[in-house]
Amino acid sequence: MSTYATLHAEGNQDSVIPVGKRLPLGWKALPIGGVAKDCVRLSLGRAVMKQPAWLRVTVALDVREAVRIEVLSAVSETVLGELDIRYASVFQPFQLWLSAAQAERLSYEGVLLRLRQGSSPIWVFIEGPSEAPLLLPHLRAEAVGEERMDPWEVMPQFLATLSSLQPFGWLEGCVLDGLLDLERSRGGGRFREAAEAHLRMFFDEQGSLHYENPRSEPVDGAVYGIEGTLPFAALAQLYPQHPAIEQAIAFWLSEASEDGTIRDGTMLSAEGSYTIAYPMAIMAKLYHRQDLVRLAIQQLKIRKELLFHGNDLYLRYHEDGSRSFRNWSRAYAWYMLGLARTLRELRKFRELTKLPKEMHPASVSDLEQELARIAQIAINHQSEQGLWYVFVDEPHTRIETSGSAAIAAALAIGVELGILSGNALDASLRARQALSAYFTTDGILQGVAQNNKGGEELQRGGYRIMSQMATGLAAQLDSALQRAMNKTSQQEPLPEP
Repeated sequence: MSTYATLHAEGNQDSVIPVGKRLPLGWKALPIGGVAKDCVRLSLGRAVMKQPAWLRVTVALDVREAVRIEVLSAVSETVLGELDIRYASVFQPFQLWLSAAQAERLSYEGVLLRLRQGSSPIWVFIEGPSEAPLLLPHLRAEAVGEERMDPWEVMPQFLATLSSLQPFGWLEGCVLDGLLDLERSRGGGRFREAAEAHLRMFFDEQGSLHYENPRSEPVDGAVYGIEGTLPFAALAQLYPQHPAIEQAIAFWLSEASEDGTIRDGTMLSAEGSYTIAYPMAIMAKLYHRQDLVRLAIQQLKIRKELLFHGNDLYLRYHEDGSRSFRNWSRAYAWYMLGLARTLRELRKFRELTKLPKEMHPASVSDLEQELARIAQIAINHQSEQGLWYVFVDEPHTRIETSGSAAIAAALAIGVELGILSGNALDASLRARQALSAYFTTDGILQGVAQNNKGGEELQRGGYRIMSQMATGLAAQLDSALQRAMNKTSQQEPLPEP
């Protein structure tokens, strides 16, 4: 794995965090911009970098606008480039390529980070644990023409560190599921240990939860919304008696309507297939809870009924009957991945045949047929490259890797379960092969469309990031394919990129 040359940061230490916001985990950060036009200066110390390198910084507070940070040499103020940061979440890293000459100039002068576009200061991490070097300002040397290692071997090394941390919620849940899947497929204990280390960042010794919601507002001891329950799937598997488990269950029960449907406010979203139904199924299996089986099945059934118009899948169904984000790749991702993972857990539920009529295995059979149906639709939309577009039926929106990884993972799980056949396995293998070109040399998946808080306009604009969340989805794909190939008696290793 590539090494990180950590940069020392200087800035306005007297800056005050915006009212109602909080930096995560007690880490330190500095602002760039604002009324005082604060800059952050980064320096390498006595070391000298004479190779091309990536300059990286990581966002520390939620960003709700498009921001540009100008990067200048600190003495001569030569412009080295810009960081294009749009609608970023906490723990998102951003990078700027420096030539060998620029990296050497940084070594001698340091660099200034100055806000060029943006109405509010943007906060970046400057101090944190040494086990999370990606998330601190650093240079990562990369020799041009250097032979790349197999990205599917580098990726697990990266994921099994604190550098893959994400905000507690759906983002971190994707990483945790990836880690536990890697533990099942590769073993050795390190992926389980990494997942446990991640959870220790958010839970204290008494089991109390400490974290911020997607707007960087403290929500200690509470569940912020439907997307916030995904990490409880990993928590329940690792610590079945953890006191916080009951918080998630109580949240679901309090949010369920008379028919058991759980919405995001007044909106029904595809995310719930993964962030609600799947952890519910995990807990139903662990705690023999028939009520949670019923609720998990209902989340999938109602989304099947309301999120489709013909063969078009929408991310959201609104109270007025309208729908939005038609055929968005991550709508497919959450719908399919939640459906596949939930079905896998329901098959393990020993008391399934004793359930009331509305929860009878016939309901599960209907959901299996739904996975087969949506799988074929997704396969029909797969590009020649083997991946899916941001909006799967609109090639001009370009390839999107996180949705592609999740769709392919769901296909592989379907093959493992015997619900899907060889064409799904072939599609999943093609996606894995195509994704190989999108990893950084230190194992992070790039080519990811930003979170949807910027609306459809941002999704259609071609903007891409690197993402720990997406890397977790890639890990889920890798593990699911291994199990699927074992299931189909194809014992040969997965093809090299």
